[in-house]
Parts: sequence; structure tokens; C-alpha cells
Amino acid sequence: GAVQPSTRPAMSSGGFYASLDAGKGSDKDAGGKAAAAGHEALPKALKRKLGTLQYPDFESACLSGHEYCKIVLWLEEEKIRFLEKADRRKLRDFSDEAWYKHAAGYAKELGVPSPEGLNEKDANTKLRILNALTNLAIHDVYRDKVEAKEVGLVAPSKPVSGGGEGKQQLRALVQPLNRLLKQWSLPQLTEDAIDTDTIAALRCVRTRLCVPARPGPSVHLELDELPSGFENDDPEVTRAASVLRLLHSIELGQLQVNINNVINDLQELTADPKTDASLGKVGT
Repeated sequence: GAVQPSTRPAMSSGGFYASLDAGKGSDKDAGGKAAAAGHEALPKALKRKLGTLQYPDFESACLSGHEYCKIVLWLEEEKIRFLEKADRRKLRDFSDEAWYKHAAGYAKELGVPSPEGLNEKDANTKLRILNALTNLAIHDVYRDKVEAKEVGLVAPSKPVSGGGEGKQQLRALVQPLNRLLKQWSLPQLTEDAIDTDTIAALRCVRTRLCVPARPGPSVHLELDELPSGFENDDPEVTRAASVLRLLHSIELGQLQVNINNVINDLQELTADPKTDASLGKVGT
């Protein structure tokens, strides 16, 4: 079933999850030492998500033993809240040999793909399911905040700029480029612009200077017919994923063209080039 949005109060201190650690002030340090002793660590990306959700045992979070079970239970009790309170009892008994079976059933109800086979020893499946549950929790909390009008999109006060000092190679081009950009009333670069911004500005100048290519025949695209690469019940999400996949494919094609051009330019400097773009063939 679909997860229903709900207005969530701040995490209570008297719930079942909190009672697991009652009277264990050093549990966080102990968990961290246990993780360092060989437990399956979480990827940094997943830990950032748990940190965003303010998971209380962040330092000891891992894929091993009860720590994994505690994360799943916390996500359900404090963020997702898909099950009725009475139905959560199966997830609360970490000593139950059937806990992973119950967790797999729970994940399947939430629409997590292929949760079958979840067990203590299968780290890849555990990670995949935990990541899916964490994403679902973030999505659910975000949706609640949007409905409560607690989320606002505010543009930055000034353009993002800067970067590693001393690592930018194109700073000398900023001022002459700005003079050209000013001629065409285009946005100018900041003095500490990073190289990627400078390259983007050079492309803008090149576009203005070069004769535009003849437009080819237009292609009509049906968004609903584009492959998304995954199954989703939300048509808007599917369309967005399809467009992103198409744009990524176009970028990959352009990347291949750029690689070919670089190879051709480099081989023109060698004594025995293997390609000649002017001939349109490989070999000499």
C-alpha cells in the first residue's frame, strides 16, 4: 500500500526504540567500537541520509546485528509510520529468528523491489533495502513539510563561485571574457570563477561567434513512450526519469564525440597518425 503522509511530532523519548537504550549512556561509544571491530559499515551517502533524518545512534549505525534492525525499526516508528502500532511488534523483537522474514514482508508492502532473500549474511540485500527505506523516509518527511508549507525555494544571494585556490588554471581569461560577455549583454564571471564556469563562458562566446548550423528535421517525442529504466506508479516521476535518461544518453554521445576529437587532435601531432578525420576513415 502507499505510504500515507502524516504530521509527525518530534521524536519521543519514551517510545519503544528509546527503551532499547535506556540506562546505556555509553552505548553510542560501544557501538562505534563494535563497528570498528569488523561490522559492515554503511556507505557515506547512506550515512548522510540518516544524518539528515537525525538518526540518534548515527555513530554506531552499521549493517551488522541489532544495529541494522534498530535502524529499520526507527525509520518505521519515527519517520515512515506505515504500520499500525500493534503490527510493529514483529519488527521490535530483534532476537526472533524470523525478524528478517518480517522485515522483508514489510519492505514488500512498501513497494521495495525484490526484498525476498533478506537475511543477516546478505550484506548487499540489506544495504539495498535499507537505502530504499531511507529514501522513502526522506521523501515522506519532505512531502509532509511541503504540505505544511515549511519548505521554501530561495535563490542564493549571489552566484556560486570560488573553488580550490591555486588549482584553477583559467583565471587569466576571466577579464577578457567578461569584456566579450558584456558586449552581448550576457552574465559576467566573478573574479574567483572556477574553471568550469570559465569554460561555459567560452562556449557561450563560441556560440555567438560561429555561424549557426542548419536546423535538422524536428523530432516529436512522446514522453510516455520513453524508457525510464525502472518501474514506478507515479507517472510524473516516470516521465522525469525518462527525460533525465534521454539527456544523459545525449551527453554520453557528445562525450564520445569529444573523446574522438581529442584523439584526432593528438594524433595529428604524432609522426604516425592512425586516424584522419578529413578522410573519414581509420588508418593512414
